[in-house]
Amino acid sequence: MANIFDPKYSYLAGLGVASRRNTLLDLVEPPTTTPGISPTTQTLASLLSASPPAPPTNPFLPTRPLFNTFLGSIESPAPTPRPAAPLYAPPKPKHIAQETIRRAFFSFQFDGDIMRVNAVRNAWKIDHPDSATNRSFRDSSLWEARKLESPEAIKNLIRSGVLYTSAVCVLAGSMTWDRRWVRYEIARAIIDDRGLLTVHLNNIRHHRTKAVHPRGRNPLAHMGIAKVQRHANMPPQYFLYEMSFAPDGIGGLVENWTPYSDYTASVKKPAWLTDPAVGYVMPLSNNASEYDYVLDHGHRNIGSWIDKAAKQAGR
Repeated sequence: MANIFDPKYSYLAGLGVASRRNTLLDLVEPPTTTPGISPTTQTLASLLSASPPAPPTNPFLPTRPLFNTFLGSIESPAPTPRPAAPLYAPPKPKHIAQETIRRAFFSFQFDGDIMRVNAVRNAWKIDHPDSATNRSFRDSSLWEARKLESPEAIKNLIRSGVLYTSAVCVLAGSMTWDRRWVRYEIARAIIDDRGLLTVHLNNIRHHRTKAVHPRGRNPLAHMGIAKVQRHANMPPQYFLYEMSFAPDGIGGLVENWTPYSDYTASVKKPAWLTDPAVGYVMPLSNNASEYDYVLDHGHRNIGSWIDKAAKQAGR
């Protein structure tokens, strides 16, 4: 049976007029209106609800994931770590400016050190192998002196060799300090007022064994100048002295300064050497420069070292 109270059977419904709402229901459940959504809000909502874009592909990583057979799962490959920077980088060789190309007299021990000496004498060819005009020094070394037997003939040859140079450069090996004619060449540098320096060769590897040798003593530490005043009413004079070894009485040796026997006349104290007190000896190594050919980058700087020693002597 039809419900006559159903609004669709109402007379107003037949006329197309909306039926009246139940006022009790309006009090209990008030009608809610749906607010309208603006186009701007809809656009923002669509952007927020969209999925985030995929990250850019790394071209240096494999496109397929790696399969971990132990875990039985798929793992993303870890990026390769960048190697750590070294804690210390050795400095580059520093080139010392050179103003004048000097003519040098090289003093050395012929036996045992000749190959190392030749490496030094040809140092300028390392950076400039094709041009003799790029020499950093002029070589006035003597080779014939080692073949002579007469001491006076050797002295005369060394004297003439040092005379036309600006500095004497002692190329020191392990036992150079103990050689008689090396000491005389050092003495001629003082007598003729020439520059003086020592360059150690021990870190140049041997041409056969490829090994370095123990560092020898500085030959300039075994030659010195003594200040002697023989009479109180006379000015002091300077003489060459050399280091010798004397028995200490208990089976050992003690260092002792003695007058230099190969030149006994007085000499002029070099301007670069500290003036000793009367009755004392000042070793030449006290103020003369000393270098290591390898550690101090001699192939680049030896010309500057010679130039510096010549200037100290007023050449």
